[in-house]
Amino acid sequence: MGIKPYHTGIIGLAISCSVHADKNDFDATLACYTQPDQPGIAVRIEQGNKLLYSGANGLADIKRKRPLNTEQVFQIGSITKQFTAAAILQLAERNKLSLQDPLGKFIPSLSADYGQLTLDRVLSHTSGLPNYNEGPEIGAKMAHYRTLDQILTEIRQTPVLYPSGEGHTYSNTGYLLLGKIIEQVSGLSYKDYLQQHIFTPLGMKNSQVLTKDTGGDEVKGYSSVDSKRTPIAPFHVDRSWIYSAGGIETTLADMSRWHHGLRAGKVVSPSSYRSMTTSATLNNGTLATYGYGFYLRPLAGQPSYFHEGGVPGFLAMSVYFPEADLYAISLSNQDTLHPGPALLDMVAQYLNITPKPLPDTELNHFAKTIVGEYQSAGQQSLKVTFEEGVLYGQKGQGEKRKLIARVNHAFSFECTQNYYQLSVTEGTASLTPVGLYRGKGKPLFKL
Repeated sequence: MGIKPYHTGIIGLAISCSVHADKNDFDATLACYTQPDQPGIAVRIEQGNKLLYSGANGLADIKRKRPLNTEQVFQIGSITKQFTAAAILQLAERNKLSLQDPLGKFIPSLSADYGQLTLDRVLSHTSGLPNYNEGPEIGAKMAHYRTLDQILTEIRQTPVLYPSGEGHTYSNTGYLLLGKIIEQVSGLSYKDYLQQHIFTPLGMKNSQVLTKDTGGDEVKGYSSVDSKRTPIAPFHVDRSWIYSAGGIETTLADMSRWHHGLRAGKVVSPSSYRSMTTSATLNNGTLATYGYGFYLRPLAGQPSYFHEGGVPGFLAMSVYFPEADLYAISLSNQDTLHPGPALLDMVAQYLNITPKPLPDTELNHFAKTIVGEYQSAGQQSLKVTFEEGVLYGQKGQGEKRKLIARVNHAFSFECTQNYYQLSVTEGTASLTPVGLYRGKGKPLFKL
């Protein structure tokens, strides 16, 4: 189960090796994205074996006014797919299966178009399998507990989207089928397999697979706010429907144990880990942006292995930057409060990715070059003003917000490391947005 990543192509940014962010910087960034009386976010950032930051802000339970803390259990949604992929690789290493085996070898009742799909294609979302949890008709069914076999019977009726290897389409259906194969081959339930072969060996004492109901006993999950900006109960989905595609609940510290165990060869062999973090190749030779349980794309200008996750009430993001040996995990208990932007802002602060703030003595001169109205070809507009020594920006008819002037003719809105880069070509000024998720966007030209 999961959310679709909300980033497209990402380009590289110049990175300084120096670091400057401290706990106060991280606390301030977290405060930008959260409110103490609303659902919030918990974050952990580490480099190598050094813990750089662990913090939380917001409420775990609004009714009881119980604050979030860094030791609580959150649901991580599709980050679960890393664990499912690792379990399949463990079984392959024990010669219980091969990644080239077709699904039908283990689940004979599958239709021909499903049964011939190989495990490696399912692991990398390049099999052509559909995504069962899309479409209005499935919602009412997912409110009720079902066994895995009942669910698979229900969801395997939809035909494949295209021949295996012809494309890359995220499929929760595929990862439910992988969960069934883990059970068939190991003789254990998916829940028990992960407990015996991953959680217990790594000391992940606060992790488990939710197999029914909705969880959230310690940290309550919330959904979008109503007209009074009050969080509401999330859409009800029984976790039996999520299972091996997104059913894990865990803590920040346990996710650190998972990351270090995986990197150290304590979960799968080094060669299997390389397979997990190597992009799948499509039939035409192009690379997908997914390995086995990991997205493989630059974030914040650096190569990264990451995954996002979402189930009703919760969102999560886990990312590893191999060049900086930096691991970061953020967990949210509101499914409209994505914790990724705050996490990447902290990473950008720590690695000095964004142009540094401009000294106050240079602000007046900078303002003269930047003030004006800008518009993109897509009719997006941005108005920059300078009022009583403060720069402001206004997108379209939105709220006017303070801007932070930065070196190299750049600026950002307050509380974000995403920025705009000013350039002048043949007398025409333009602003290019540069995002930690999306990289360069379409330029806005000065009117």
